Amino acid sequence: MFKKKEKYIDLSERMRKQQERVEDFKSNIKTENKTESSISSGGGFFSFFGGGGSAASTASADSSSDSPEERRKKLSKKLSDMTTKMEDLENQIYHLKQRVEVLERKQKIGY
Repeated sequence: MFKKKEKYIDLSERMRKQQERVEDFKSNIKTENKTESSISSGGGFFSFFGGGGSAASTASADSSSDSPEERRKKLSKKLSDMTTKMEDLENQIYHLKQRVEVLERKQKIGY
């Protein structure tokens, strides 16, 4: 899983892969948003949200008065916010792991 260089664990490759995944995810969202805007309101990737199915019935009363286009915009905004939050949490986890490594090295646990 991790490459050991001397007494240190190299997490740079893992971090690089995570960054690539994040960039791929961002580019996928951008392309989906572009294709969504070019498709008519009857279809598209987010069409199941406004189709009158069970997903639409679970929406709050405030959003029931919104048009399907407004719902799509709100949902894409929520998705974008959640993605940003996940990226921030991934970075926090990475930094915490780095701190744990430093503490382990200081205590010489497992080395």
